[in-house]
Amino acid sequence: MSDPMLREKKFLKSVLSILEERSQDRNSIVRQMAVRGLGNLVYGAPEKVKKHKKFLLDILIGALHDIFSSEVIGESMKALAKVLKELKEKDIGSSFKDLTQQIRTYFDDEDDALRSMAFVLFGILARLTKRKWKTYFADQVKKSWVTLLLHLQDPNPEISMECRATFHLCLPFLGLKRLQSAINEHLGGTAELKPEELQVDICRHLAKENAELLEKLYQTTITYFYSSWEEIRAVAANLAAYR
Repeated sequence: MSDPMLREKKFLKSVLSILEERSQDRNSIVRQMAVRGLGNLVYGAPEKVKKHKKFLLDILIGALHDIFSSEVIGESMKALAKVLKELKEKDIGSSFKDLTQQIRTYFDDEDDALRSMAFVLFGILARLTKRKWKTYFADQVKKSWVTLLLHLQDPNPEISMECRATFHLCLPFLGLKRLQSAINEHLGGTAELKPEELQVDICRHLAKENAELLEKLYQTTITYFYSSWEEIRAVAANLAAYR
């Protein structure tokens, strides 16, 4: 996708048509490579990404629903990360809802690569969201923030760092300035995170600021008592104890 000839309309249109067809191939490796090729359009012809944004988003978001191959899903997430960095909120259009919801389904995936990229993509959306989708994304953050909080202690240290960055980006969407200020003290900079102190601060502030949100935090947390990950079960138990 880096060939200069692709910048010419007639060649690019032909290549995109082939990649679209191959993205539906029976063979999962072919689907994976097709999705990778679409993501690499960012490198080969970055100025064409906005022009073909709907085409790209439709295929890549569709690939997130691939029930037969986690590799295709992972490749689609990587491609989306490249493409979204070239777009603005208004460019995503009606795909925003499906994209956001689908990303959230992978927050608790057992595949480390999918879980990690899900947090990365959610962070990218947090950066992109300005006006049109602000209310909707804020609602998605409120549905996800306990999950993000728990995965700050993800069994995989690298993923916990990705989650930390995303959690930091999502905080403003909660609309709780005092809580945001308190959490920023824990997440800002590069200092080692002290999860138990963070949890105490969150519960203390919510008890004063928003008792209803504290109750929702508790109700969501207890669902993680049945997680297959011992570490996450322990984190959930600790968090619930601070209620």
